[in-house]
Amino acid sequence: MSIPTVALNEASPAGGHYIRDGNDRIMEYKTQNREILEVDHVYPSSGQSADAGKHKQVTLTELADIGTGAAGYAALGAQTCDGKPELVYTDEDDDDVQITKDGLINHTAIQNASDELKAVLVDLFFPIGFIYITTVSTNPGTYLGGTWAAFGAGRVLVGLDATDTDFDTSEETGGSKTNSHTHNVTYTNVMSSGTVTTVYLHRRDTSGSDATSAPSDESIVQPYIVVYMFKRTA
Repeated sequence: MSIPTVALNEASPAGGHYIRDGNDRIMEYKTQNREILEVDHVYPSSGQSADAGKHKQVTLTELADIGTGAAGYAALGAQTCDGKPELVYTDEDDDDVQITKDGLINHTAIQNASDELKAVLVDLFFPIGFIYITTVSTNPGTYLGGTWAAFGAGRVLVGLDATDTDFDTSEETGGSKTNSHTHNVTYTNVMSSGTVTTVYLHRRDTSGSDATSAPSDESIVQPYIVVYMFKRTA
């Protein structure tokens, strides 16, 4: 970076100087102002350019510590790290995130910061007790973080109902896949005509002495689609 060719003396011209002295100082100020600003900006001496004022680059001065420690303020600048100026982000608590290292992006620091942010977001959107439903078997802890356990194998979910003892407690289970019951049948009349036999049947109460009883299991499974469910436990 070059030093401006014209020095600026803010005390000149002093009161009582000739008008020409003030004119000289104004021209010097214009020159120095341009030479300073054009280090990082497009600043033609004519002042007439469609790109005038646009950044050509951003030059950061190397500091030992760029942190401000002021509430509500953060800093991004060049900070001395292992004897070299590196790009560093510093928050209001003077906590640093070194963005570059040895001419490369500092992936380790950025990844650590990313992991911290991800943990905050996971706690916000997937708190402990959250039920995660998906069509893939991968445990969500592998990409979200936290501890997740398989949940509700072979069961459907139902909303809590404080007025019904079957559904008044979270994670309460119940129900059956089949319903077992009996059918009572009595043979009442059989008629044969040639090779055709007609059998007339009707149901009777189990108190009938000639009734027969046989157990039967009927499926009560509703139409379903299978998914994976996980519950966050930690």
